[in-house]
Amino acid sequence: MNPPRELQGAFPSRARNANKYSVGTVAVVGGSGHYIHAPVIAALGARAAGAGLVQLVVPDASRIAAGALVPEATFMKLSPTVVPPRADVIVMGMGLGVGVNTQLIVSRLLSGSKGRFVIDADALGVLAQWYGKSDRFAPADGQQLVLTPHEGEAARLLGWKRERVEASRRQAALEIAARYGATVVLKGAGTLVVSPDGGEIYENATGNPFMALGGMGDLLAGMIGARWAYLKGEPFVAAASAVWLHGAASDELVARGGDPSILNTASAAGSLRTRLEGGIPPTANSKG
Repeated sequence: MNPPRELQGAFPSRARNANKYSVGTVAVVGGSGHYIHAPVIAALGARAAGAGLVQLVVPDASRIAAGALVPEATFMKLSPTVVPPRADVIVMGMGLGVGVNTQLIVSRLLSGSKGRFVIDADALGVLAQWYGKSDRFAPADGQQLVLTPHEGEAARLLGWKRERVEASRRQAALEIAARYGATVVLKGAGTLVVSPDGGEIYENATGNPFMALGGMGDLLAGMIGARWAYLKGEPFVAAASAVWLHGAASDELVARGGDPSILNTASAAGSLRTRLEGGIPPTANSKG
């Protein structure tokens, strides 16, 4: 399976002397006592989409799953005062829960911070609480954002009824992009990716109803972080390529009669991405 014409340049071959830093580092910030595995699923997505180094900032309760599923990831304990390790992209929000601690974490990470941020799940809820009924959120200087709402989260980000979002998905995505100065990934059948100025819109054609599983959004958030860390630059193509890869991997599994579970979709996405990037084997010049 090959990407559509508008994404043909989104999977460049890796350099033969690539190392884990040159292909991108991703920090995943998330998890709580009730949702201990959500950030680990995001880490699986980041690994599948090509991150050279995944850094987990998660509760202690996530250690066992992280050790079993992404043993190469580094670990830092999540707290309201945590300072995440330096990374090309920070993916945040999955499983954080609602409450004061989540607001403190989101505020600490975003307030005046430069860098690239993928904002998902409960971190979107914080933004909606702060700005869902206001005119505009202004990202800090040097800050780039990708927001990944489903329709319910989109409604909260805009202060709309969910039915209005469902009836006007493109308008909703454009409105969120304009209000929050962010690239927007409005998830669902025909996921939409919209650039901050609304000048670029990608409507995805991959994916299937068997992706209606808890955790698929967490997996996608990690994949977006990895593609952005690898491609650098503006987030629109990185987000669109991750959305396509996420759906294409599940489509391949379904076509083979396979089980499109989270683990299998992540594995299929990694295999497909490797093929697209050229699958260069390790050499003496490659650094681990």
